[in-house]
Amino acid sequence: MPVIVTRNPTGALLRSAVLPGWGQFYNQRPFKGIVLGSIELGLLGWLIAEHIASEDARTRDDRPAYDLHSQRRLDLIWYTSAAWLFGMLDAYVDAYLYSFSTENEVFERETGIGAAFFINL
Repeated sequence: MPVIVTRNPTGALLRSAVLPGWGQFYNQRPFKGIVLGSIELGLLGWLIAEHIASEDARTRDDRPAYDLHSQRRLDLIWYTSAAWLFGMLDAYVDAYLYSFSTENEVFERETGIGAAFFINL
């Protein structure tokens, strides 16, 4: 009987909540972790830059620039939040399904029911 290695879905979700991409690395999906982490942190950096720009425009009393940067900041709050939630949910689902293929192979061996069984029908 092979040892089935599992991952804790809640642990993966919390890791992704703390540091974008960490949950994907926990699930041994480093490429996905780098991509999602880069997107999430890039959006967060852009959000911070727009916040600084809007506050700068407000202090200079430049209403058109303030309106532009404020709207971008609002949009980026939504985009960043959505990306963060997506990363968290992706880590949760990947952890939940982490050992699925191994469990399926064990089930097929133990029961004799698998792809070969259905092909021979």
